[in-house]
Amino acid sequence: MKTLNNIKLRNKLLICYGSLMIFAVSLVGFLTYHKIQSYIYDQSSKSYSQTLDQIVMNIEYKMNTHQELMRPYINNSKFVSALVTSYQSPADYSYQYLDTLRSIFELETRYPAIKNIIIYKDNDTLPDIGTYPDNPGVSDAGHTVIDIDFAKQTAWYKRYFANLEEGDLVGLISLSNTTIWTMNENRTLISIIKPMIYNHDKLAGIAEMQLKVDSILRGHMFGEESPKELFYILDDEGKVQFVSNPEMAPIAAEDDLAGSLVMRSSQPATLALDRTDALSGWKYVLEVPLDSLMLSAQSIRSFTIAILVGSIVISILLALAIARVLTRRISLLARHMERQEDLTLEIGPSVDGRDEIGMLTRSYNRMIKRILELIDQLRTSQQLQKESEIKSLQAQINPHFLYNTLATINWMAADNECQKISVMVDNLATFYRLSLNMGKPFLRISEEVKHIQAYLEIQKVRMEDKINISYEIADNIMHFSTLKLILQPFVENAILHGAEHNVGTTHIIIKGGLSSDESSVVFEIIDDGVGMKAPVHNQYVNHGGYGIHNVHEKIQLQYGHRYGVRLFSEPGEGTRVVIQIPAIAQ
Repeated sequence: MKTLNNIKLRNKLLICYGSLMIFAVSLVGFLTYHKIQSYIYDQSSKSYSQTLDQIVMNIEYKMNTHQELMRPYINNSKFVSALVTSYQSPADYSYQYLDTLRSIFELETRYPAIKNIIIYKDNDTLPDIGTYPDNPGVSDAGHTVIDIDFAKQTAWYKRYFANLEEGDLVGLISLSNTTIWTMNENRTLISIIKPMIYNHDKLAGIAEMQLKVDSILRGHMFGEESPKELFYILDDEGKVQFVSNPEMAPIAAEDDLAGSLVMRSSQPATLALDRTDALSGWKYVLEVPLDSLMLSAQSIRSFTIAILVGSIVISILLALAIARVLTRRISLLARHMERQEDLTLEIGPSVDGRDEIGMLTRSYNRMIKRILELIDQLRTSQQLQKESEIKSLQAQINPHFLYNTLATINWMAADNECQKISVMVDNLATFYRLSLNMGKPFLRISEEVKHIQAYLEIQKVRMEDKINISYEIADNIMHFSTLKLILQPFVENAILHGAEHNVGTTHIIIKGGLSSDESSVVFEIIDDGVGMKAPVHNQYVNHGGYGIHNVHEKIQLQYGHRYGVRLFSEPGEGTRVVIQIPAIAQ
């Protein structure tokens, strides 16, 4: 704020107008760009979302189409009966194979996407036929009918079939309606698993159709023109089954996606879109880097920045012209006012206009005229002020104290105690010299201590053994400044109300030191006189004698309500007065 006050008004206006214009232009540009960017983001997101929908639709169409190819066979009672029939001779099962079972393997030649069809049978009388892909020891016959023990080694059997009990009708129905899709370890084949049920209550076997991944998932779905985009598939357990680009790692595979913008410290921001197949539970995910998504916004950003820079330059030039026009008249007045430092008090220039600057100039000229009138009045009032100050200083002298002191000097003179008279007169002179202090309201604490010592020496002569004084004032506060006459009224109160009404000697202790945080000076005046009932909220201080009330009021007016006087007293236990002022070096 101080630095701002030192800047010329023209520059202030330039800064203000320029800042407002730059802010307005920048805000409009930012909001416009942000709006366009949001629109592009929304449109790109919708476009990629439609792309993902198309990919998913193609995949599911192919998978469901091939799954439907199996249905006429697994639901055919004659085909299923051929798996559970007990065969007595090779001729029997050869006939059933050639007449019934072989028909399903014709799908391999009719549909190029099918790699293998495997029938897992639970029938020891039906021998294994063909090659099992993971068991090279079995001879290659083109078609595969093998024992169900091979299936029991797979993960999909352990998950879906292992807990199926004999005659579990509900489990068999549920299993027949379940869509089971799996991927082999090499991620080259997708298998469709379907149970074959005999007589509605027995698992006759399991049919597995193995499809080529390239035919189902790749074929023209992922163009080479978008190498940064990544498509992958998660199974219903969240495991990655397929990645369109094996060199890229999925970054959102473990998140709850739902069209969210995924942020990673080690990865660029990426939009992740996902779809879940309701039947198989597979989740299809498409990841698109944000920079690819916002590619079309880069040219708009460059254009917006160019417009902003041009607008800012024009705004600064316009602000400079406005500031120069507005400050011309006030600059004239300022230069005239600078010439008044030698108090020549000349009338200022005449400025046209009824705006604030014209009003200021006319008010300044009226002020100069009024000042010239007041100077004459001031010369007259100065003499009256000096006389008032003299009366004020004289009013500070306590006539009663002076009377008692002079009476004491009189009887001492009558007893020819010249030495005591000399000391007493010297203390009296010191007391009034420091009381007057040449009319100044402040003095050092060391002088205030001398003042109270002079006062007490006079009182000790008058009261003899009635009072005993001790001082505990730290040397490190002597150089601080204080309002004058803040101790004497309270010491006087201790003598008048404590010592004179007390039987025996009254001990008065005067303490002084720094507060715990060394920001204040704290005085304490303690006596063991008759004491009194402590008034509520220091009413004795606020409504007591003139001197005591005056000290409290002067301290608070000068230093603030944090400082002042506090009084603590109990009848028969004495009185303690605490005076707090700020520690200000003189």
